[in-house]
Amino acid sequence: MARFLKSRAKAKGAAPGSLIFMGYQKMEATKIHLIKFNTDQSSEHEFSDIGEALKAIDKKQINWLNIDGIHEAEIIKQVGNHFNISFLGLESVLNTGQRSKYFEDEEAIIVISKAVYYHKEESKISVEQISFILLDKVVISFQEKTGDHFNPVRSRIRNNVGKIRKSQADYLLYALMDTLVDNYLINLEQLGNQIESVEDKLSNPQKELSNLLFHYKTEISYFRKTIRPLKEVLIRLLRSKTEMIHPESIPYYQELYDLVEQSIDAVENYFGMTNDLLNLYNTNVSNKANEVMKVLTIFASIFIPLTFIAGIYGTNFEYVPELQFKNAYFVMWGVMFSVAGVMLYFFKRHKWF
Repeated sequence: MARFLKSRAKAKGAAPGSLIFMGYQKMEATKIHLIKFNTDQSSEHEFSDIGEALKAIDKKQINWLNIDGIHEAEIIKQVGNHFNISFLGLESVLNTGQRSKYFEDEEAIIVISKAVYYHKEESKISVEQISFILLDKVVISFQEKTGDHFNPVRSRIRNNVGKIRKSQADYLLYALMDTLVDNYLINLEQLGNQIESVEDKLSNPQKELSNLLFHYKTEISYFRKTIRPLKEVLIRLLRSKTEMIHPESIPYYQELYDLVEQSIDAVENYFGMTNDLLNLYNTNVSNKANEVMKVLTIFASIFIPLTFIAGIYGTNFEYVPELQFKNAYFVMWGVMFSVAGVMLYFFKRHKWF
């Protein structure tokens, strides 16, 4: 299963604005959930039919329509027809392999973003596309599968915590995006802790560490590729002149932009750290090999003169004067030990080992 790029074979030759699902189906059936609220009350409803959900939207309240499962293009088409949303923008909702992006027309703002999961047991990153459509008094969110990203927001609406029920739909959009960005930092912290723990093991480098560091480098690259485009999305949103983003909500989106910047900085730091750890690993391996070669070289250097002496007295000439001496054998050993001792002293004095 491709992670960095997904196949566009289904869309080959299709006209712009064609609603074609591109990705992997993660749910058997689509789930539709609608929350309506104002300052005084809130209500929740589950639907099996998108037409019924769209009819239940009340423009006198703020409406949050959440759709889990985006593999049914017909549902996206009905949403577009109902709210008169450009199919060119809706096309992005169905393409799960693209980067985060921002689309705006007269009727709606569409934000394509990514949710990140870090699976600690596998030390692996997985990504889900989550899309938002902001309309007048309506926010529509699309998830590839049912998840718990937005449970804190639902809790705040139900319990009337904070200003969410006192604000407009643009603040609801901010609150939903904020949960995703907070999750970036939470998951990045977990991945970062594992990367940092490798440093203590590099004093005695093993082959498994190299594979582990390459794995972490791949995961952090995937993380970086996933979250960096959201910065551009928020820049475009903050510069937009649309009336759907109220002036009082701008500071919250600016704060969200700062959090994205912080996440990107952290990702870049950990990406640099994995490179540094790989370099340190290779340096330690080289140093370890050099230490082994140094010991072998010292032994070889010592045995070269000893081999020379043994070679002389191992010749087959009949007349070798020292062979006639009674203690010549022991003298030869004494000379060899003396030579070896002098060489070891010389190496030690020059701190060669």
